[in-house]
Amino acid sequence: MVADAQSSDSMAGRSSYAAEKHVDRCLDKRAQEKAPKKNHKAEREKLKRDQLNDLFVELSSMLDHDRQNRGKATVLGDAARVLRDLTTQVESLRKEQSTLLTERQYI
Repeated sequence: MVADAQSSDSMAGRSSYAAEKHVDRCLDKRAQEKAPKKNHKAEREKLKRDQLNDLFVELSSMLDHDRQNRGKATVLGDAARVLRDLTTQVESLRKEQSTLLTERQYI
């Protein structure tokens, strides 16, 4: 009887120890999973920043080459100016084309 009580105590002790180990392992896994995700997110964000910087460099190379200031705001401002100019040119060419088409009908 005493032996049974001792064995049941040791079994209970082993099962609680096993349960504690299981909880510790789960917590360790969670901690290990979170750290790489944070690192992975930081790597993705760095890649995204690098891609954006490459696009800004490419865009600035397409614009004025003699500009001293090649900051992002300057590049975006120059790109917006160029797009406005191109849009204006497209509209004037469309008007000219329609004028030429109507004149051709009269000839």
